[in-house]
Parts: sequence; C-alpha cells; structure tokens
Amino acid sequence: MTPFRPVAHAPPSPDPMLLGVHLLAGVGSGLLLALGVAALGQRGSRSYLLVVLALVALLARTVVSGLAMFGPLGPELHHFAEHALDAMLATFLLGAIYYARTTEPVAPGDPR
Repeated sequence: MTPFRPVAHAPPSPDPMLLGVHLLAGVGSGLLLALGVAALGQRGSRSYLLVVLALVALLARTVVSGLAMFGPLGPELHHFAEHALDAMLATFLLGAIYYARTTEPVAPGDPR
C-alpha cells in the first residue's frame, strides 16, 4: 500500500492559452468592478458597497491565479487564497442581498 502523498502541481509555465484566459478574466472583472464603482457613486448605499467588495474579490481571484501561474505564489497558498476569496465573494453578495431587503425603500425626492 502506498502512503498518501499530495498531488504535485506542475511547475509554473505561462501557457499562451492560459494567459489569454487570464487576460480575458482580468479585463472582464476589471470592467465589472468599474461599473460597480460607478453605480456605488450614484447610489451610495451599503448594499452597493458590498457588491463592489464582491467584485474586488472576483478580480483578486484572477490576480491570485496569475501569481500562481508565474511562480511567486505557491500551490498551497494559491489554493487557500482562492477558497478564501470565494467565501468573501459569497459573504459580500449575501450581505448585499440581505441589507437591500431589510432597509426601507426611499421615496423619490427624499433627501436621505
């Protein structure tokens, strides 16, 4: 019986297809974040802030993956960071939904 050994990750090597996917994910996440910040600037509510924080976590996932691909981030830290960012993203979105549903609606023209 062979003892349990962790799966070895491949050495970092920037595959052109993987680079393209990361670039597309980074640009898409960045655009979503810019739109979220613009919406936060218009609305200024806590639920919009939480959505922007979730979008920051989405962009950070691409950054973490890119760092792992080029080598500065080891496989263990990469794995932990991506799961932590997933948990943050879900928590921020659930918080935004909860907060949006529990606040009173603001009437048009109300100075709040």
